[in-house]
Amino acid sequence: DRVCAAAQARGIAVYLQVMAASPPGYRVQFAGVDAADQCLGPDDLPHRDRVDRNASLASPHIAAYTAALVAELAARYPQVTGIRLDWPEYPPYDMKSALFDFNPAMLALLEQRGADPDVIRVEVAAWADGVRAAAAGAAAGGPTAVASALVAADWNALTATHGPLATLFAAKKAAARALLTQCRGALDTLPGPRRRFEPQFFPPPFHHISGGPLDALDGVADAIGIKLYTMHWPMLARYWARDLIGAAAPAQVDAVTAAVAWLFGLTDTLDADGRRLRYPEPHEPHPVGSRAQHAKLVEARRLAGSVPVRAFAHSYGPLDDVVARLRIATQSGGPIWINRYGYLSDAKIAALAR
Repeated sequence: DRVCAAAQARGIAVYLQVMAASPPGYRVQFAGVDAADQCLGPDDLPHRDRVDRNASLASPHIAAYTAALVAELAARYPQVTGIRLDWPEYPPYDMKSALFDFNPAMLALLEQRGADPDVIRVEVAAWADGVRAAAAGAAAGGPTAVASALVAADWNALTATHGPLATLFAAKKAAARALLTQCRGALDTLPGPRRRFEPQFFPPPFHHISGGPLDALDGVADAIGIKLYTMHWPMLARYWARDLIGAAAPAQVDAVTAAVAWLFGLTDTLDADGRRLRYPEPHEPHPVGSRAQHAKLVEARRLAGSVPVRAFAHSYGPLDDVVARLRIATQSGGPIWINRYGYLSDAKIAALAR
C-alpha cells in the first residue's frame, strides 16, 4: 500500500503482474496445479521438463481461478492502474510443449468445434515423428541441410492455417481468448476507475504455436506486451533441437539448433555451426538478429490492429547490446517495458535518458 501511494504521488503507474494459468499465480516457476488440469501431450502424458508451469487453458477451473485472482487483486489495490497477465498461452519453449494440449478439457473443446480428437492425436504424432526423422537424418550435413530437411518434412505446418497442427492450434487460441475475456469481464465488474488489462505473449511466429490471440483482443486488452526476451531465444532453439534429435553428437545438436533458430526468425542469417547459440551470461551480448527483432515487433503490431503493442526487453547484457536492443524496440514504433530492471546500471540509465 505504501509503495502504491508513493508511486501515485509521483505520477508513476503501478501494475500488478500475475501468472495466467498457474495457480496460485503469484510468481513464475511455481504452481500448485491439480493433476486433472495439467497440460498433456498427444501421448496423454505431462511434460515434466518444461520451462513453464502453465495448466490447461481450456480448463474451466483455471479460467475461473485466474479471473477471480485478477479481480480480487484489483479490488484490494484500487490505486493500481491495471493487471499484467503473464503467459496466457502455451509457452512453446520446446517441441513437446508446442504439441500441447490433450487435456480432457481441451478434447471437449475440440469436439465442440467439430473436430475428432483421436484423428488430431494421430496426425500430430505423425507430424512430430516426421520432423524428428528429418532432423536426425540431416544433422550430420550441417545447418543448411537440416533446415532444408525440416521444411521438406512440413515444418511450416507450425504456422499454417491448414494441416496436421492447425485444428489443435486454433483450439488453443480459442481457449486463450476465452480465458482473457473472462478476466476482462471480472475486472469490469469492479467499482471505481476502469482497470487496464495488458496480457503479454511470445512474439510471432510463436504466437501461432502458443495460442496467443494477438489478432483477436480488440475490446479485451488495453495493450499487448510482446516479449523480446532475447537471452531466451538461443535456449529455445537448443531445447527444440534436443526434442528433435535427442542425445546426439555436439556438432549435430549445434547444426539443428542453428536451423531451428533460422526457421523461427531468431537470427538474421543461418549460423554456420550454432555453437554460439546458447543462453548468454549477463555480461555477454545476446546471439540474436537485429532485423529479426524488428520484424517480430512489426508483425505483432500488424496483427494487433488497434490494440497498442509494447515491446518487453530485458536489461541483461553489456551496454552496447542493451542500447541496441532498446533502440530496435523504439524504432519499431512503440514504447518499451524494461524487465529485470536490476540489471540496469548508471551507464545504461544514462543511455536511456539520451
